Amino acid sequence: MSFTEEIQKFSKNHLFVEENIDGIITRYLLCGKADSKYTLVYLVGGTGFSEVWFNHIWRMENDYRILTLDYPMEIEDLEHLANHIVKLIKKLCLKNPVLIGASLGGFMAQLIARRYSNIVAGVILYSTCSLSQSSIVDLKKQYKSYGVMLKLMKIIPYSWIKQILFAVSKKQVGIENEDSTDRTYMEDFFAWVYGRYTKDFDLHMTNLIINVASLKPFESSDYELFDNKSLLVLPDMDKAFSQFAQTDLLHSMPRAKAVKVKGGHTSTLYKVDEYIRETRVFLDSI
Repeated sequence: MSFTEEIQKFSKNHLFVEENIDGIITRYLLCGKADSKYTLVYLVGGTGFSEVWFNHIWRMENDYRILTLDYPMEIEDLEHLANHIVKLIKKLCLKNPVLIGASLGGFMAQLIARRYSNIVAGVILYSTCSLSQSSIVDLKKQYKSYGVMLKLMKIIPYSWIKQILFAVSKKQVGIENEDSTDRTYMEDFFAWVYGRYTKDFDLHMTNLIINVASLKPFESSDYELFDNKSLLVLPDMDKAFSQFAQTDLLHSMPRAKAVKVKGGHTSTLYKVDEYIRETRVFLDSI
């Protein structure tokens, strides 16, 4: 099936609801095994649409409680967003949260674990990099183009900009490196994502990404709070981050279990078998 067909099938019996947290309406999905020992908290990357985790949720919901959520448009500061997510977890009375984050979601998992390591049962990072001082400097250079696009979105008709962003996003994650079948699937994925983007939502997600450059860098002592209960599953052809930033994650979290898998940045969302297998092994170990 195509990405669109699969996500439509998923959406028929996985209904998102809303919760008011400090006056901010938060859209989320809570599903899976209610009496599971762990709650898997799936934190979405730069698309901002949390239902793109469906391939993971389908494979994990029979054995685990699962929460995923959208990032409210009222929040454009990542530290504030980390606090907000924890408030939702507490309000829903979810026990033993295991944070699973990809790309930008990986940054969110790290931020939550730094501040709330006492309530986090585990951290699983897919296709992301560290938030050390050197990595943030590296990301700031990489994300310079986002500042340019932010300015352009404010003065140029969004319908024009969206076509440019559609092409840039595909190039940035390297889908041209996938085989023809996977490339077709991911073309449909990006068409689905950008078909739902509005100017306001795109500005929101762009501001969140730009905010990475303003974060307080992680020290080794920060990672020591949670790297002994962490798993890193990193694709071997991730074009979304520099090789330096990816390697720095391994150096920053020396006690974490680290696994390399075949694929590119977006393989996290559709070539999920290896991710699921390593995640299950890790969950059994904790």
